[in-house]
Amino acid sequence: MMRSGVPQHPSLVDRLRRTARVVVFAVSAAAVIGLPAAMPVAAADPLSSRISAARDRQTDLKRDIDRQNRLLAGLNKDAAVARAALDRTAKQLDGIAKDQARVRADIQEARKALAKVQARRSALQELLRQSDQTLDLLEQEIAQGVAELDARRTALGARLADAYRTQNTSLLEQVLASGSFADVISDTSAYMAYGDQDAAMAEAIAREQADLDSLRAVTAATRYRTDQLRREAQDAAADLRAQRARLDAAMVRYQKLEKKVRAIQAKQRAKARAIAKNQRQARAFIKQQQAARRKLDNHIRGLVREAQRRANRISQGGGGTGNGRFTWPTSGVITQTYGCTGFYLEPRRGSCAHFHDGIDISNSPGTPIKAMGAGIVAYVGWNRYDGSDPAYVVVLAHAGNFQTFYSHLQPRKAVRAGQKVRRGQVIGYMGATGKATGTHLHFEVLRNYDPVDPRAYT
Repeated sequence: MMRSGVPQHPSLVDRLRRTARVVVFAVSAAAVIGLPAAMPVAAADPLSSRISAARDRQTDLKRDIDRQNRLLAGLNKDAAVARAALDRTAKQLDGIAKDQARVRADIQEARKALAKVQARRSALQELLRQSDQTLDLLEQEIAQGVAELDARRTALGARLADAYRTQNTSLLEQVLASGSFADVISDTSAYMAYGDQDAAMAEAIAREQADLDSLRAVTAATRYRTDQLRREAQDAAADLRAQRARLDAAMVRYQKLEKKVRAIQAKQRAKARAIAKNQRQARAFIKQQQAARRKLDNHIRGLVREAQRRANRISQGGGGTGNGRFTWPTSGVITQTYGCTGFYLEPRRGSCAHFHDGIDISNSPGTPIKAMGAGIVAYVGWNRYDGSDPAYVVVLAHAGNFQTFYSHLQPRKAVRAGQKVRRGQVIGYMGATGKATGTHLHFEVLRNYDPVDPRAYT
């Protein structure tokens, strides 16, 4: 180089700069031809595997919670069945006409439903226990994943800081500080490779952080739902205890009712044996009773038809003589229901060896008998065709071609023929007239003059 015509020798700085350019070229060449293989080989990522396993656990948990929801729904349904059966039981036991057969059937239904509740509750508790274990493992895996991610983030930060320091150190300083030129080339090549790797690591950290955040949120929601299910299961357990207590109380009352009904029926059977000591006498008694009823029906047919026309006419005019829905006529316990019966003084009908056309309710003598619905009194008096010991009866006509028949009453006139009566009005008093097997009311509901099951209309 010439300056003012005077030749200048290269200075030390210029020589170092040339050396640096050579180093840069050499470094670049080394990077191209790959002198030192400084970039580490990527291994399988344990954190990604952990996140994948955690997702599988969450899938299993979702399936378990779906099962728990179905169990809880079934449990609540069975509990509702038990409550309804126990409500009917209480209504029967508290009602004016206590039906032993109905109470027994409702108690059996309640017992079966409560057994199902208990089984579903046990299954639900086991599933909740398993879900708690799975959630504990899942939370541990997420915590370990967070720790691993923090360690990777710290390592990345350290490498980025090191790279920053290298970036701000001149090549001359690196050459002078290194043990050899080959070390400079190796370090520079490694930094070039690490730059790409660190960028990929940063992206992976961001992606896995999002995955862990999502897993943590879903796990927290799952824990909340299992806690909610546990509270609902605890409420179900409390309800189960309450329903069992109701069932136990109902059983005590039912056993008392059963004892009472058995005592009444024992007396009735004794009286029946006095009426008919053998099958021949029983057949003769049944035949005589059927003839007496048939003759009474023929005798009062005109009265009933006239009362029926009046009841229908008044009902059409808004007079309120009934619509075919009736109330129970008296209080007491049901000793015989409508339909097939084991009481041998009842006649054969269809496939039934013995068939009862009405319902028998037993109570104390003089218990009031009430009209089952609004209507017209068609007949009050003795069944004159019933031999030397006739029954005292009342017959009512109601709108819709319904009739109600009340028998074995005390011979006390509470109403008169042709009188209009309202639902619940006293029409007589319980007795044991006629060839009765004890103090009771025998009542029938007839539609178009044919007996039907009173339960269908009460």
